[in-house]
Amino acid sequence: MDKILLSLLLVIVVLLIILFALFFLLVFYRMQEVKKKEAIGKYIEDRQVDWYEYLFGDGLSHVALRPHKNLELEAIDELFFRISYHFSSDEINDKVNTFASLYMSDYYSKKLTSRSRELRINTLNKISLFNLQFMLDPVSSLLEKKKKHSKTELLLIYEIIVKFSRTDFVTHFVAPKVPLGEFDYKKLLMELDEEQINLLAEDFNVLPELLQLTIIEIIGVHHYLDWLPLLHQCLDNRAQEIRIRALKSIAELEVANSLELYESFSHSTIWEERLMTAKIFRFAPTEEALPILERLIKDPNYQVRAQAAKSIKSLKNGHQALYSVITMSTDEFAIDVAEEMFGKEY
Repeated sequence: MDKILLSLLLVIVVLLIILFALFFLLVFYRMQEVKKKEAIGKYIEDRQVDWYEYLFGDGLSHVALRPHKNLELEAIDELFFRISYHFSSDEINDKVNTFASLYMSDYYSKKLTSRSRELRINTLNKISLFNLQFMLDPVSSLLEKKKKHSKTELLLIYEIIVKFSRTDFVTHFVAPKVPLGEFDYKKLLMELDEEQINLLAEDFNVLPELLQLTIIEIIGVHHYLDWLPLLHQCLDNRAQEIRIRALKSIAELEVANSLELYESFSHSTIWEERLMTAKIFRFAPTEEALPILERLIKDPNYQVRAQAAKSIKSLKNGHQALYSVITMSTDEFAIDVAEEMFGKEY
């Protein structure tokens, strides 16, 4: 019995020693972290005038600010982070890039290969935020390694490639390392300019369907009229959602120059296609639009009827056309929606 008690006591003592060691280790690391933050703050305070002259003036060379130890690199990194949230200009961006490319390339490259996922993500965010174009190759090379990356990391990598490369992003969009959702594609495509969208759309038929849907939406949102033929092509697609999105973007482009093509969708069994057709004919000449819209205002679906009434009202002599529906139609639903729209301000 005494031996069992002694063994238990020994185990308790060992556990207490381990706990105390862990506690003191945590305290030590915390003190080191506090000490580092204080040193970073002191560097920024001591050198802020010099950095101001370098970034906002022409009186100081980057050589005078050359870092000599890792702590200074950490401080400069923090300084760039603060500046990026308060100031933005091509001149500042060029000077940050010049300095970082000369003295901080290894600093950021090492962080990109860190075992800490949080540190890698933080570094990718900063590369994008600081617009560090010289880091494109190190970032792109991450995709060539067998190491698995989280979806968050991959999206940041793709975002950087989109920002700093005019063409390389296409391959990654066509065959991403992990499945991307529509929201992911939308976030990435918002970084593209019209020239890059054009480059991506050239391979439209081989793109993942979610990416096709996003491109269709971007064409409408940004009013890329040159890509109207692509939207017309999409109207023959077997995928219902692609046809609906294409009709929606055509409506957002506010053009109606292929009325026979659009008119066929007013007979569709899919109410969303009839709805988008009613939106498109809002921009058609009255004599061509009115017969279609007067039929759609009797549609079984309320949203289609309401949009048809709204489109009729926007036409030349639209109020008169709505009044005719109210006084002459035998369709109660059409009369109701026409009366509802007649008194509204749009």
